[in-house]
Amino acid sequence: MLDRMRSELKYQGVEAYFVAINKSDAVANQAALLARCGYPVLQDSDAVQAWTAQLAGGKDDIFVYDANGKLVRYLPYGGQQDTVLSNPDSYAAIKQIIVQAAKIPASP
Repeated sequence: MLDRMRSELKYQGVEAYFVAINKSDAVANQAALLARCGYPVLQDSDAVQAWTAQLAGGKDDIFVYDANGKLVRYLPYGGQQDTVLSNPDSYAAIKQIIVQAAKIPASP
């Protein structure tokens, strides 16, 4: 879904980058995830704890950053904004959030 969204955004002239973080206990699923993703997939570990200790988030949460690296929106799974991209309304809403973040000018 994110590969499709990235293509749509590029067609609209919106530059966006996506990264996924694979759960530390899902190393066995990493190859399958890499096979279906056209964007970088980082592997979390118990030592790093990217989701919990670093980002204070969880599986299927979405973090939207602007060109300056500032967090623009945090969308937790099960929160007010549905993050299930297979839902057409959620897909459109998240795409619009990314478009708005892309409009924030980069600092010099």
